[in-house]
Amino acid sequence: MKRSGITLPILLRLMMAGAVAGVLMFHGYGAELAGVEAAESADVYISLSVAGGFPEVQGMNLAGQEVSRSNAHRSLGAGFKVGVFPAATFRVLGIELEYFGTTGRISAANRNSAEGAAGLTVLNSMVNVLVRQPSGSVRPYGGVGVGYSGGILHGADFPSRSNRAFDSTSNLAYQFMGGVQWEVRGQTFLFAEYKHLVTTFHWKAVSFDYRANYVLGGIGLNF
Repeated sequence: MKRSGITLPILLRLMMAGAVAGVLMFHGYGAELAGVEAAESADVYISLSVAGGFPEVQGMNLAGQEVSRSNAHRSLGAGFKVGVFPAATFRVLGIELEYFGTTGRISAANRNSAEGAAGLTVLNSMVNVLVRQPSGSVRPYGGVGVGYSGGILHGADFPSRSNRAFDSTSNLAYQFMGGVQWEVRGQTFLFAEYKHLVTTFHWKAVSFDYRANYVLGGIGLNF
């Protein structure tokens, strides 16, 4: 009986210790599993790019007169993106925040043969909805975006304009795009993209519809 009195408390202590160890192991496994699930809940990436713009100016108006000739020269710039493809959409449908801009020049002449020119910087802040191939080392994608485009005239030399140094305006814009990502090492990828952007700019004595084809190439990082 004396041995039983000693053995029973020992057995109870061993059972309690085992239960505590089991609970701790369960919580540790649960925390690890939660971390894995959080990491796998979405594909997230950031990217940097260089951009080349091929703009077209339509319906240009100088001091209330339509121009007889206008020309928008090629532009160069850069961009930045942050994208998310949630697991809830099977990583096929995602959303992307984008900021990019280019700088070039425009020139025009009105019906009186009065000519003018200016530097033009276009800055775009867009929200894109994308569809892509969810897996593989090469992932094509496409989508649409909406946002704001800011137009900055600098060094403007147009008839009937007193402000020739700097003038800015902004308007709603939309774009269509398509591209491809390909993994190069670990979490790093390269991408190439084409997009077409549409907006309208209005300054004092100058206005036009802005259409531009952009070609982007860059590097990104998956998380």
